[in-house]
Amino acid sequence: MNKIIPLRVLAAATSLGVAVFLLVVFVLQAAQPDYDPRAQFMSELALGAWGAWMLLAFAGLSLAAAATALNLYARAGARLLSALLAFAAVLFLATGVVTLADSALAHLVFIACAFIASGTAMYLLPRAVAVFAGIEGYVVSWGCGLVMCGAVAQGDRFIQPGIAQRVAACALLCWFLYVARQLARR
Repeated sequence: MNKIIPLRVLAAATSLGVAVFLLVVFVLQAAQPDYDPRAQFMSELALGAWGAWMLLAFAGLSLAAAATALNLYARAGARLLSALLAFAAVLFLATGVVTLADSALAHLVFIACAFIASGTAMYLLPRAVAVFAGIEGYVVSWGCGLVMCGAVAQGDRFIQPGIAQRVAACALLCWFLYVARQLARR
């Protein structure tokens, strides 16, 4: 694998995917004056005037997940983790293709399943890949997973749903970057 795609390229692809997602979301939030990021979900940005750009945001998220999957497979032969993250990558892309306006149910199922697959990979990582078996691997991987799940669970209870979703997404994005950084060091 590392002869076909250099591992530095996979780490850079993860970072690029995260950056694209964040940039598109931030720009669209600023460009749509009636949009309230505290109360509205990021997927609702697709319903605005420049909503088609959300496909690029979800493609960025998909790229980050796919690059992380390939990196884990190339570095550690982690087939299950790679499969979970490849599945998540496909679902993140499907989330961008099928907007809330097209089919709210399909969109929500895609994004929920993508987060579940990613969360499962976060949980399994320290147990499955020796590089992450130390205390740091557990704290970061399980910590990001706990923040992601906790934010989703508390959305609309103790914190506003838009904030909860952003906290969950940030935890996932931080985890992608952590995995890429750790694997690039080895």
